Amino acid sequence: MNNLLRPVRRFSTSIYRQTIHNDLNIINQNRNKVLLLDFTADFSTQDLQCPPCKLLGPLLENVSQSETSKVDLIKIDVDENIPLAQKYGVSSMPTVIAVKNGEPVSKFVGAINKNQLDEFVNHVSA
Repeated sequence: MNNLLRPVRRFSTSIYRQTIHNDLNIINQNRNKVLLLDFTADFSTQDLQCPPCKLLGPLLENVSQSETSKVDLIKIDVDENIPLAQKYGVSSMPTVIAVKNGEPVSKFVGAINKNQLDEFVNHVSA
């Protein structure tokens, strides 16, 4: 099954939304990069449905789009990718899992601030 990816924003080259169920091609194709898998759901973009998702989303996008970015961001809708969410043990949102060389190396659940996110990215990309 082909993996259908589309940029979340037109100007972005490093943020993708995975839209095909349980397709790990993008993870396997980027084994030499650190990937941040942002497990979220469509409801997270609606007002007051998931405040932590709304807070974290822009921080993740900014850290992955900076000129010195050490990571790529993949947003994964858990409703469209239930097997992938199960594979990574996602039970709460937002859940962010860092994948390095095709393997999960670290994760956090819930919103964190910019300084904490910078520390997380520096840790997983070292």
